[in-house]
Amino acid sequence: MPIYEFLCPECGNRFEELEGASTELAECPNCGSPEARRQLSAPARPPRLVLGSGAARRMEDKRGIDRGGAKQRFRDQRARERRAGGGND
Repeated sequence: MPIYEFLCPECGNRFEELEGASTELAECPNCGSPEARRQLSAPARPPRLVLGSGAARRMEDKRGIDRGGAKQRFRDQRARERRAGGGND
């Protein structure tokens, strides 16, 4: 059963109820009025896709992104940090 959003014309209360698809009216839990009308609700946003490391690399390869430069910059940065820190790793 879907959850629908209702609006009470008597007290202005907006609430959600688990109702059948054919239900147009519901009882307001705030004032008890049986005239609360079902409202149009915004749809939920679709979930964001999270790519695994293999899929991300395949996309990078397809787009022609060069990972070698990033790897070398990372190695250089780590070497600088080790020299500055005295090699405490």
